[in-house]
Amino acid sequence: MRSLLLGLTLVPALVQAAPVLVPLSRGIELRTQALADPAAADLVVQSRLLAAKHGIRCVSGDAFGVKSPVVTGAACEVRDATGVTYEVKVTAVSSVSVALEVRQTGTLSRAVEQTPFEALPADPEAGVLARYQMTGYSIDGSLVTSTFASLVLRGDGSYAFGERKGRWSVVQGLLLLDGEYTAWGPGALSEDARRLTFHAKGPRFTVSAALAWMDPQAVVLSQASR
Repeated sequence: MRSLLLGLTLVPALVQAAPVLVPLSRGIELRTQALADPAAADLVVQSRLLAAKHGIRCVSGDAFGVKSPVVTGAACEVRDATGVTYEVKVTAVSSVSVALEVRQTGTLSRAVEQTPFEALPADPEAGVLARYQMTGYSIDGSLVTSTFASLVLRGDGSYAFGERKGRWSVVQGLLLLDGEYTAWGPGALSEDARRLTFHAKGPRFTVSAALAWMDPQAVVLSQASR
């Protein structure tokens, strides 16, 4: 029976993978789907993040990185130490664990999918897909008066938010920012991609942020007045 189960694990394309419940700060060995020490694991579940030292990506066409935000429903590709690629789907997220489905398929499309930002008018700066300006920021429901730089999303998957830089991706229609702004959680885009809202409940307080798309004509006028 043990050999039969192992055989099914190694040919996952023919069967439905059972979710593996991985506690926070623990890891998983992709080939056997067994829990493992974080130092030796292919994939480690951290608070709000999946960490994969051999590479992970959750958006087609994106480069493999070492971390990706945890979002329910996201289907990612993760490499193990031998270079084999596995499909890892996040089926559930709780405060203490993450449920994952693992298949040795690597079926994430290699073609770059169109993002919601392609439908927006072209930005005057080459390589920029969209800019967003903060219109509202609150902590625990109380409006905070603060000056934020614009959020700039580039076609190569990078972003700049003032002095902060990192990578962005769109998963299940939600905008994800890595780095410092991972704590903001997934951002909800309006259907026309002209409004962006974040709402994240942390251990100490809740943060809400509303941003509006910056019209290219307004960007040109702003740059001309400097």
